[in-house]
Amino acid sequence: MIISRRNLMSWGAGFAGAGALGAGHLVRAADKATAADDASPFRVESFGRLAQPKKLPDLSVQNEQGEAVPLTHWVGRPFILHFWATWCGPCKFELPSVDATAKALGSDGPAIVAVGVRKSTIPKIRAFYDAHGINTLPVLVDPDSQALTASADVPAALASLRQTSPDYKIPDEKAQSIAQLAVPRSLVVNAKGEIVAISVGNMDWSPEAVRRTVAALVG
Repeated sequence: MIISRRNLMSWGAGFAGAGALGAGHLVRAADKATAADDASPFRVESFGRLAQPKKLPDLSVQNEQGEAVPLTHWVGRPFILHFWATWCGPCKFELPSVDATAKALGSDGPAIVAVGVRKSTIPKIRAFYDAHGINTLPVLVDPDSQALTASADVPAALASLRQTSPDYKIPDEKAQSIAQLAVPRSLVVNAKGEIVAISVGNMDWSPEAVRRTVAALVG
C-alpha cells in the first residue's frame, strides 16, 4: 500500500488492500514530478500525535549482516523510525533527501532509522542505496512487516492524513488497513523509546525542519 498526497485523491489508482501489500504488489509508482508536488512539509501539522505515548514494540529488524537489531537499539535520544519500500515510488523518490538530512544532522540531531518493509530485501535495499549514493542511513529490513504493523497507531495515522489532505474523506472500511500498512511512514520516538507521533505519506525533508519538528513533538 503506497501513500502519496496525490493518490489520496485517486483512491482506485493509488491504494491496494492489505492482501496486495502482503503479496508485495506495486500499485502505483509516482514519477518524480508527482512525488515532489505531493510532498507534505516536514512540520508538526503533518504528524498525528498519539493520545498517549506508547513504548516501541519488543521486536527487531534485520541488518545487512543478517543480525537482529532490536528497535530499542536507538533509544537514548529522540529518533525517527522511517518505514519505506523498494517497490514504493514516493518512498524511493524521497529517500535520498532522507539520507542527506540524516548526514547533515549528524550525531547532534535526532537519528533517522530507515527500515525497508515487506519484499524490500537486503540485496534490493543495498542496490538502491548504491545506485543513489545513500551512505548514511542504515541498511535494515522488516521482512514480515511486523515492526511496521505493531508500531502503528490508527488514530494518529489517520489524523496525519486528514491534516495534510483535509478535503479527502477516508472511507471507514479502508481506514484501519491504511493506518496500519501504508508507506512511507515516519514515527517520532522520544528518548525514552516511546512513539509520540506518526506521519503517513511522503514529506519534504530538510535538517532544520526535522530538528525543529522533532523537538516540538517530543516536548
